[in-house]
Amino acid sequence: MLQWATWQAAALGIVLIVAVALLVIWWRQQNYRWALVLAACLLLAPAMSLWSSVAFEVAPYRAGCDGVCPGQRGAPIATHRCDSAGCEFRPATFALNSLVYLALFLAWAGVVQALLRQIGGESHPAAAGRFFLAAALLVAPLALSPLFLPPPQAHVRGDPQRVAINAQREAYMYDDAAPLPVVRLALEDVRPRLDEQPGLRVCLRIYSYFYLPIGFMYLDMTPEGVHSNNGGVLPRDGSCWQ
Repeated sequence: MLQWATWQAAALGIVLIVAVALLVIWWRQQNYRWALVLAACLLLAPAMSLWSSVAFEVAPYRAGCDGVCPGQRGAPIATHRCDSAGCEFRPATFALNSLVYLALFLAWAGVVQALLRQIGGESHPAAAGRFFLAAALLVAPLALSPLFLPPPQAHVRGDPQRVAINAQREAYMYDDAAPLPVVRLALEDVRPRLDEQPGLRVCLRIYSYFYLPIGFMYLDMTPEGVHSNNGGVLPRDGSCWQ
């Protein structure tokens, strides 16, 4: 997840506005339906930004912090800042996050159009080929993006980071208990085990395809923090600390 100073956010906003303007000019030159494409992207961008604030959440965490570190929601730019009292919506960063999605949608739609033009002809097979190619190019990146782009997670340092890395290596021991395929894990927190045994408990947020959040995985680590000797999967409304 990206965090920005005021001047950095302003600079990024200017860059994104220029990029969107150039993409709109390109679309006007390439397709007489450019206004429909722009309208669709303008609707999808804030919707995706809103969805990211639901799907991507970093709860306030303790590992590596003096007290409790604040959490965030939204990606790739945080749209909310979270603490023990709740989450505060930030309209400026929500707008910036929406601009990121708007630029991505306009650019990717241009890629899709360029590829579809390679399938010429007005025959039924050609039309069917264009339809399935367009569907694949639109759906596949969303479905498979967790394989390539990590979701936001707690930023820890030192020994908790080492233990968390070892825990993620052993997540395969428990992922068969998840209701859907486990595609990506994001660190939630690292705290002492609940059973009063020596060692730490690592909590991981589970994502499936389309970045669908499906619950949490907890792993109780040995005192050395190298292996897990207990663990499991919890639903989305569960807690690793109860």
